[in-house]
Amino acid sequence: MSFKKALTVSAAVAASLAGSLLTASGAHAAASSSAPHVVSPAYSANACRSWTTHNYAYITNNISIDSCYWVENNGYTVSATIPFQNYSGTGVVYCAHAVNVNTGGWAHDFGCGSGVSTGQGSTTAGTGGGGPGYSEYWNAPAGTYVVSTGFWLNGTYYGDVQSPRTTIGSH
Repeated sequence: MSFKKALTVSAAVAASLAGSLLTASGAHAAASSSAPHVVSPAYSANACRSWTTHNYAYITNNISIDSCYWVENNGYTVSATIPFQNYSGTGVVYCAHAVNVNTGGWAHDFGCGSGVSTGQGSTTAGTGGGGPGYSEYWNAPAGTYVVSTGFWLNGTYYGDVQSPRTTIGSH
């Protein structure tokens, strides 16, 4: 982990624990939990739903999930992770996609994590497959997005747990 990435993560965790708002100099700043992170080249950003809600979203059958994104230092390459707590005894496949906040439509399919998982952990979307055109990393065009996560259980998709917003600047 680079120093800059570690510093970003440390600052976000400290702000979350303190229950305060994270503000930063430059183009990347979070004004409130519902305001988007604005990302410009040379700045990275990451956030999880649980940082503002302080818990995972309970979905069904003793399964709770979170929704997280990471924007790389170039300011527009986005990836998604799905932290989970699955005490159902049944393995599920965790997946993620990006939603355009302005249109409500799917912007990108990150795909699903590898394998089926129970217990507590985290998986990276896109490492286990997905629909046509899916990819673990997405070079997002300018716009405002959330990462939406969910899982497949017995042939049914559950979830739509949304991350905080992130705004990708022009590049």
